[in-house]
Amino acid sequence: MGQGTLVHVGRASWCAAVLLVAAAGGASAQGLAVLAARADTAEQQQRFGDAAKIYEAAYAQSGFQPLMLALAAGDAARAGLADSAFRDLNRAVDEGFLDDGYFTRDSDTFVLHRDARWPALEAKLLARRAALDSGLRQELLTLADQDQASRQGVGEFMQRHGSSSREGDSALRALAAADAPRLERIKAIVAAHGWPGRRLVADDGAHAAWLLVQHAPFAYQQQVLPLLLAALRADDARAGDVALLQDRVLVGEGKPQLYGSQARYPVHAGPPVLDSISDEACVDVRRASVGLGPLAEYLQTLGVTYAGPPGVCRRP
Repeated sequence: MGQGTLVHVGRASWCAAVLLVAAAGGASAQGLAVLAARADTAEQQQRFGDAAKIYEAAYAQSGFQPLMLALAAGDAARAGLADSAFRDLNRAVDEGFLDDGYFTRDSDTFVLHRDARWPALEAKLLARRAALDSGLRQELLTLADQDQASRQGVGEFMQRHGSSSREGDSALRALAAADAPRLERIKAIVAAHGWPGRRLVADDGAHAAWLLVQHAPFAYQQQVLPLLLAALRADDARAGDVALLQDRVLVGEGKPQLYGSQARYPVHAGPPVLDSISDEACVDVRRASVGLGPLAEYLQTLGVTYAGPPGVCRRP
C-alpha cells in the first residue's frame, strides 16, 4: 500500500454514515449520536484517551460495527496508547473493516507506521483485501442504498394513513415492486456463494446483504437465518444483524420475539404497534449482548413510548 497523502479522516462523516445504518438496522441511533458527540468533545479538548474509550463503548452499542474500533484506534494513537491502538485495529481488520485509505492516509494512525507491529497489520489487511470479491461488495452496497432510498418516508406515511387504507396498501405494493429485483439478486448471490460474509465482501458488504434479506419475504428470511447463524459462529457476521433477523423470523412464525426490534404498521393512523416479546423483563440484557441499545431508546425513534419491561430480570 502506498502511503499517499496524509489526511485527518473526519469523524463527523464517518459517524454520520454509522448512524444512518444504525437507524436502518435497529441499533440505537440516538445512543450512538450521544456517544459520537461526547467523543467529538473529548477530541476537541485533546482528551484522546477518553475519546478512544468512548468509541470502544460505541462499538458495543452499534451492533458491533468494526468501524468504531478503527475510530477508537485513531484516538488511542493520538494519545500515545499504541498497544490499545494496535489491539483495536487488528480486531477491526479481523471483523471486516478493510478501508486501506483509513490505515494509510489518516494522520491519526500515521504515528503507528513507525511501530514494529505495523508491517504485520499491513500484511493482514492486504491479505484480507486480496480475498475480497470487490465487485460483489460494491454491488451489495449499491443494492442496499437503493433499498434505503425506496423506504425513505414510508414509515411516516404509514403512520399517517394506516396499513388498511387505500393509500397504505398502494404504498406497500409499490415498495414490494421496488424490492422484487433486489430480492431476486440477493437470492442469486446466496445461491452462488452461500452467505456473503465479512471475509468475502467485508463488514459493510455483509451488512448490506443482511439489510436486503431483512426486507425480504418471511419464507426467504426463514431459509437464510441458519446461514447467518453459522456465519455469526464463524465471526463472519455482526451479532446485531443476526439478532434482528431472528426477531423477524420469530414474529413470522407467530412466536414472541427476543430483542424487541419488530413493530408492525398500525391498521389505522398512529404509531407502530410493538410485537410481543419473550421474557420481556430481560429484553435489554439480551439487546446489550448483541450490541443493541435500550429498547425504550429504539422505540422512541419510531414514535413509540415504552415505559420499560415489566418486572426485574433475574438472569445473572
